[in-house]
Amino acid sequence: MSLKIMHTGDVHLGMKFNQYPQISSDLEEARYQALENVIKAGNQRNVNLLAIAGDLFDKASIKSVNIKKTIAILDKFAGDAVLILPGNHDYSDGITALWDQFKKNIKGRMLILDQEKIYDLHDFGISAAVYPAPCDSKLSSENKLGWIKNLSERPAADYHLALAHGALAGFSPDLNDDYFKMTKEELLDLEMDLWLLGHSHLPYPEMKNVKMQKIFNNGTPEPDGMDCRHQGSAWYIELDEENQVQAERIRTGNYHFSDLEKIINSQSELENLVNQILSFAPENKILRLKLKGELPRDDFTVKDKYLSELRDNCFYAKIDQSALNIKIDQDLIKEEFVENSFPHQLLSELEDNKQAQQLAYKMLKEVQQ
Repeated sequence: MSLKIMHTGDVHLGMKFNQYPQISSDLEEARYQALENVIKAGNQRNVNLLAIAGDLFDKASIKSVNIKKTIAILDKFAGDAVLILPGNHDYSDGITALWDQFKKNIKGRMLILDQEKIYDLHDFGISAAVYPAPCDSKLSSENKLGWIKNLSERPAADYHLALAHGALAGFSPDLNDDYFKMTKEELLDLEMDLWLLGHSHLPYPEMKNVKMQKIFNNGTPEPDGMDCRHQGSAWYIELDEENQVQAERIRTGNYHFSDLEKIINSQSELENLVNQILSFAPENKILRLKLKGELPRDDFTVKDKYLSELRDNCFYAKIDQSALNIKIDQDLIKEEFVENSFPHQLLSELEDNKQAQQLAYKMLKEVQQ
């Protein structure tokens, strides 16, 4: 009998988005919805296990009402068991009350993997042993694999699964070795059937469909900022009777971030850019756009029409056009200023210094107004 797993983590429930005050509550709620999306995808595929590889929560202090809300969502999982590993944001140090509160409210199918011990899943009808490496702090120069390396024997089980949270060397940035760093060689030497990792918000491997792979990093199910270029995903993983792996990356996110900087020198270029941005799910797009360039006067006067189209159709759009200027040439100077006047002479003399010319033009227009 095969074993089917939905692998997620880095959900960061409770994350704040103060940099987006107009939509902060939507983005906070989207993370709960992403968790529901993961569970829905798992239920559609009749998976046995939901594995959360750390950072279900964004911090170790969460309001009781949000803990209960999370448990209610997890209880919608129709499979056999939910495995939850404390990560470096929601770590278990024996002092913070998060996981004690959580345990008081959980259902019988939910396991908090906060101990360095083997968890036997036979009671859930699954012939599997689980080896967790829970985080006990925000930062650590050492990973939590030591107890697994020191095991002298393992229980009989069809599947041996390990969950860990931390930077995967060569994949997750960790320049100062602060985030429980692990190497692929280190993981593979422990001869598990499957390693389910969390920490980096990027999925590993990068392919959508994977076979014969033993190490997976979940990535976040919901994008969390402009540096998150993917659309949020989780892994659906199946282990067959011979412990061979095949996996598919499933999209789970609600919103996606788009951070663009473009040089625009004509109305047609601006129109093409707007069409490109609006071509894919603008209703869920959080856009940050910086425009540069010089537009002829007629094109410059209609630019706001196109930018309004972005603001009206994107879920959120922040547009910086401070470096998008009107193109200053002799025709414009002659039309707007009397010949041989001071403004006319000044702008003409600055023709070879475009930056100074633009600054002078803006100051002259302000004086005119």
